[in-house]
Amino acid sequence: MSFRPEVIFWSLMYLRPSMIYWRVHRTVKGAGIRFMEKARLAERMFDRPVGDVSVSPVPRLSSRYHCEEIDLAERRFSFLQDVLVLPEDADEMRAAVARKPLLWQFHFGYHDYLLALMEDTDTDPLCAGKVLDFMEEWMRVYPLYTTGARRSAWHPYVLSIRIEAWIRLHARVQDFGVDASDPRIAEIARSIELMTRVLLRNLEKGTMANHLLRNIKALVLAGLFLDTSTGAQARRIGLTLLEREIREQVLDDGCHFERSPMYHVSMTSDVLDIAEAITLSESTVPEALSGAAARMTAFLEHMRHPDGEIPYFNDATRSFFLRTAEVLERGHRLCEEMDWPGHSDAPEDTGAQPKRVSGLLTAQMPRSWVVFDAGNVGPDYQPGHTHCDTLSFEWSLDGDRFVTDTGVYHYRESPERFYSRSTAAHNTIEIEGEDQSEVWKSFRVGRRAKILEYGREEIDGVQILRGAHDGYERLERGLVHERAILLAPAWLAVIDWLHGTGIHRYRSFLHLHPSVEIQVAAEHIRLRRGAHDIILHSLGPESVISERTEYYPAFGEKTLRPSVLQQNEARFPLITGNLFVLDGHDIPLHIDPLNKSVTFRLPRGETHTIGSMM
Repeated sequence: MSFRPEVIFWSLMYLRPSMIYWRVHRTVKGAGIRFMEKARLAERMFDRPVGDVSVSPVPRLSSRYHCEEIDLAERRFSFLQDVLVLPEDADEMRAAVARKPLLWQFHFGYHDYLLALMEDTDTDPLCAGKVLDFMEEWMRVYPLYTTGARRSAWHPYVLSIRIEAWIRLHARVQDFGVDASDPRIAEIARSIELMTRVLLRNLEKGTMANHLLRNIKALVLAGLFLDTSTGAQARRIGLTLLEREIREQVLDDGCHFERSPMYHVSMTSDVLDIAEAITLSESTVPEALSGAAARMTAFLEHMRHPDGEIPYFNDATRSFFLRTAEVLERGHRLCEEMDWPGHSDAPEDTGAQPKRVSGLLTAQMPRSWVVFDAGNVGPDYQPGHTHCDTLSFEWSLDGDRFVTDTGVYHYRESPERFYSRSTAAHNTIEIEGEDQSEVWKSFRVGRRAKILEYGREEIDGVQILRGAHDGYERLERGLVHERAILLAPAWLAVIDWLHGTGIHRYRSFLHLHPSVEIQVAAEHIRLRRGAHDIILHSLGPESVISERTEYYPAFGEKTLRPSVLQQNEARFPLITGNLFVLDGHDIPLHIDPLNKSVTFRLPRGETHTIGSMM
């Protein structure tokens, strides 16, 4: 979308007043800190020594982090496929890290990779020493008063993950034989006390969503770990906020409310960590927390392709620090051990409004699995991870991905970021060259598509997923995109109703897995992946173009994939669509452009007709 000043108004309109207050507060506070840094007052203000700290070590949690190639001895760090060898000098080290993208700097400050290194080196007695030396160096290089340290190293989100990592490392290094009397162990405790004090003063009330939930997790863990007044305060505030945010952020069907499958995996892991830590401390797990853990586990179980991995809706791609299968296995195990009911149940259609369910619908046949995004873009007040993927879908056939979403390359403002968020990057329809939601910069959204109708049904062996959104009504009243996905044993159909009046340009996108080969013929398109041979029929009047587009299967990874672009200029309302036939050339359905309906053959031979929901 080309930038227009009015999107700023619409972006601000959806914010909660409290978010505006806390963002202004943080801006003013940051300006004051930068002034103190320049006036050389920051060190005197922030460098207050912490005395001895009494702690109750948190037993080893069963979650596991992963990392890219990191060698502490060689000072070699890789995040997001981007490598840096750290200089020895402190000033040079800070400067080298500061030149990296902000997300890289965040990952460097998390220190969850230290846990990953220790998990992968259970037999290396030197590992604990290397980790302790690095932690000691890090605190020396990045004290709180260092100019610019609060931008990444002491950012509340980074701080939250580091607090968790250091609490777990406190016990983990002792598992490797480090004596509890080692002065570095006491220094870890003092550092956790300091970091918790800083976090308590800087909770992300202006950002909220997954950032605030991460803050809460750190507070709860710190409250279990620190036998100090700071620990008591962290536990009290953490548990109070936890119940509120769990009810807000976990939807009725178990999905995390930002509706990104990748963040759902991460938030599920966090919720399980909190519940497990509370249980191991012999305290009672709040009912809201155990219920959320069960629902989130059940949702993750059913929101996976046959290859075991998540779809790439919104900001989602293959994660490198968590493994979907490990999170899911742990969720099932903890739910069973702690008797949290409902973790094995499929998410149900509760009849709730789109605000309280994800709208991520799935359908399955012996050979096919489809996921359809018929949900709103995310929480109105925090749509930062939103993409223009409303009514997009992904399809797997015989365990292999066929139709794919685009994924995420990185979060920086760039052509890759703009493309990955655009309507053109998703398997849906663009009208008049405009995005369905006004995405701008890296995380901003102005006016956004709202779901008008959604639902699912099954008719004699044909599963139907449906949805409609109003994202284009900002262009013209009544301009609505409605879609139905029909899945049968031998075919898949995507039917689109374009409501409105007048003549409009539109484009429909189909993005295929990089392993799929395309052969365009006069009457159809042949798609091949390995032994699969699929016929794609265009059911409308559009011209068809085969092209190559970018695909981001993981952060920092980019490859080309085949895509099918269908475009036309026609009078609305109209009906169009695509049909994937698994075997043979028989066409099992027919579109009636006059009545705007589609008639299809059921597996037993009868026919059935459906029309628009609108």
